[in-house]
This record gives sequence, C-alpha cells and structure tokens, in this order.
Amino acid sequence: HADVGRLFSISRQAIAKWLNVGVPAERATAVADMAAATDQLQRYLKPDRIPAVVRRAAPAIGGRSLLDLASAGETAAVIVACRAMFQFANVGS
Repeated sequence: HADVGRLFSISRQAIAKWLNVGVPAERATAVADMAAATDQLQRYLKPDRIPAVVRRAAPAIGGRSLLDLASAGETAAVIVACRAMFQFANVGS
C-alpha cells in the first residue's frame, strides 16, 4: 500500500479506504490509466523485469521514466508510452 500511496500522493489509510469503498471519482481516470499500463507491462514482460523498465529513463518519453511520469500525475502519458513500447507491428519497419 505504501508504494501506491506514494504514487498517488495519499496516505496508506486513504488506500485502505479506496479498497473498502472505491476510488474517488476525481482519481478514477488516473487509477484506470495505471491499471491499463500495469496490464500491458505484465502481459509482455517477465515480472522481475518490470521494476527496471518502469525506472529506466527513455528517450521516447523525453528522457523520463514511466515512474517519473506517474509520480508527476501524468498517468495518461504512462499508458500511451506503455502501448507504444509494445507496438510490435512497427518492429523491423
């Protein structure tokens, strides 16, 4: 819970409340973006590789990492970057 709290700048108690009564409407889009990005990462990467990937600075996202984007509240950019990472149709073009 502590990692999620840091990501969304909320307390562990607030995370517990979200789990019990649901995510507040003003945070629903950000949570959905992060869930979609997590699904992409879990689908295409081995679990032990995910931490390194989310922390690595990437030229395609301005030299920032996925974690940097998420921490800055740019969750829509996180999911866009994750989807772009796994666009295999462009490989070898």
